[in-house]
Amino acid sequence: MARAVRDSFGGLHLKSREYYAGVQKAILAAPHVIQTRISFDEISEEECYIKGEITLNGGYELHVAEYVVTEPEFKRLKYRFHLQKPDGRLIVRWDNSPHHPEVKTHPDHVHVEGKVMASHPMDIPQALDAILLFIE
Repeated sequence: MARAVRDSFGGLHLKSREYYAGVQKAILAAPHVIQTRISFDEISEEECYIKGEITLNGGYELHVAEYVVTEPEFKRLKYRFHLQKPDGRLIVRWDNSPHHPEVKTHPDHVHVEGKVMASHPMDIPQALDAILLFIE
């Protein structure tokens, strides 16, 4: 049985498969999700890479990618969540690529309407909630 430890995703540290199960549960619970194409690469019991596309109402797409280590301390080492219109145009993207050191929350930031702004660290459930502000 996996040992539970506090973290920023749902309050618990889990093994990578259990973390992925939580991500799947959040996706399935989102009423604006129509279809998913998500891959899970278990690097080890405590390390995984999740990548794919989530099709939303209205033909919008949320492209997701995150590299997570769950033990000994939960860390989302890399992430990007990219929402685009049905025609492929970017609406918003959250990521933690360290290419904007001027942002107060570096490396976490969001790209909106050609601007880069501060953002708290994001995960897939938070992105699914946040995109509701951007889809019609």
